[in-house]
Amino acid sequence: MDTGQAEITLPAALEKGDKVAIVGTSSGVQQFPEVIDIGVERLKERFGLEPVVYDTARKDTEYLNNNPEEKAEEFMQVFEDPEIKGVIALTGGDEQLRVLKHLDSERIKENPTRFYGLSDNTNLHTYLWNLGIQSFYGGQILDDLLAGGEVGEYTYSYLEKAFFEDNLGELESSDKFTDEFFDLFQEEIQDDRRRFESPEWEFWNFDGEVEGRLFGGCFEIVHWQLAAQRHMPDPENLEGKVLALETSEEAPSVNEIKRWLMCMGENGFFQKFSAIIIGRPVRSPLHGEDKTLEEKEKYHRKYKEKIKEEVRRYCPETPVVFDMDFGHTHPKIPLKIGGKLRIDPEEEVVESL
Repeated sequence: MDTGQAEITLPAALEKGDKVAIVGTSSGVQQFPEVIDIGVERLKERFGLEPVVYDTARKDTEYLNNNPEEKAEEFMQVFEDPEIKGVIALTGGDEQLRVLKHLDSERIKENPTRFYGLSDNTNLHTYLWNLGIQSFYGGQILDDLLAGGEVGEYTYSYLEKAFFEDNLGELESSDKFTDEFFDLFQEEIQDDRRRFESPEWEFWNFDGEVEGRLFGGCFEIVHWQLAAQRHMPDPENLEGKVLALETSEEAPSVNEIKRWLMCMGENGFFQKFSAIIIGRPVRSPLHGEDKTLEEKEKYHRKYKEKIKEEVRRYCPETPVVFDMDFGHTHPKIPLKIGGKLRIDPEEEVVESL
């Protein structure tokens, strides 16, 4: 049963021609200026929006990491600007946690605006959750708006709904996916990554339909938030919710995943949720030796097996949907954090309400 947080606001949908802010909420991409150019073009040409590139989006990672107050101030300013109807994160990173203490909750709460981002932006999604504001886990510039072909079109079709509608509706699995990375050093950035057959979503351990508000994001960031013990919701506000987890481009080891889940189980966090949805994982780390396809598939199997083991140990009645299209692989659905999710295992339907 989903309890707690009776009121949670979905900011107003965008309209064609609306201004959207591109902000550096975490790391920077100054060494790859074409990334912003492509993102601006896609927002204009594909979605009919008017992107406004803010100062933080032009800064490098060292500057942004050294100036969390500036990132916080700009984030609040774009929420307060009545001409800005949506806020789009430039990219992820690993120091956004240091931004949260510089935010003024009243400045944001009084001006709810649609926010789009993933990975390290899980910190901001959690902050907005605590303020009762729904947000979208996806749609950031690097690298969601760089995707091309059928992978890009799948992502953009859902992002269209996340921009201009209130519900994503029934979610469908993709036919093809990639967990490879963009070569940003190309003379002209193109989506020439290999495609693979998408695994079907696996509905595991269900005993009937489940419905609950969605909480979560990047597995690593949820783990860090629990360690920091400053910004996570009150436990009673998580009772009966649906937990979304997906791992980053670092492709953490199966042992790391087991340890994170063990800690979540020992502190009682893991047991709060009525269901869990797991994003299809990146199978080979961005900064590491590449794996063969066989090695990648072996990692993927062990990844799922280990999650099942920890669920059996700590919350044996909790159902899980595996390999959903969200997170660090492509294509992806910009999940509505704070929005209701209905899971029907009989029909194998996941619906964003």
